[in-house]
Amino acid sequence: MRFIRISQEELAKIRSLYESVMSHACHGLFYREGGTLGKEIVKMASEDNDNFLETAGRLIKGRGWVEDISFMGDRVIINGSFEAKVGLEEPSCHRLRGMVHAILEHHTGKKLVCLEEKCISIGDALCEIVVRDMEGS
Repeated sequence: MRFIRISQEELAKIRSLYESVMSHACHGLFYREGGTLGKEIVKMASEDNDNFLETAGRLIKGRGWVEDISFMGDRVIINGSFEAKVGLEEPSCHRLRGMVHAILEHHTGKKLVCLEEKCISIGDALCEIVVRDMEGS
């Protein structure tokens, strides 16, 4: 498997390009991209079922998407999201939210909704994704 490197600035410019063409509709596309990446992480983390979430977190961190990530029940706390860019008007960690969604749906076996309630992009100290059952959302 080969990997590429992309800078945070380059990813932000790509996001701006997509937003200029698709407006906020591209956020759903980014979320789906993250889900695809998350499914690959699920495959790798499934080799360690006893520590699935810790392993998935290490893989996300190892790939450079976060500086740290903690799965804490119905919340996922993220420090240093690669997608965050200070000064935006709304949360921006769409790909990361998609990854978390794929990982937690696999882990729980439930249909889930993942919402980014806090984000460094809008001035919060950390990013925080809230996870809810689809039925109870």
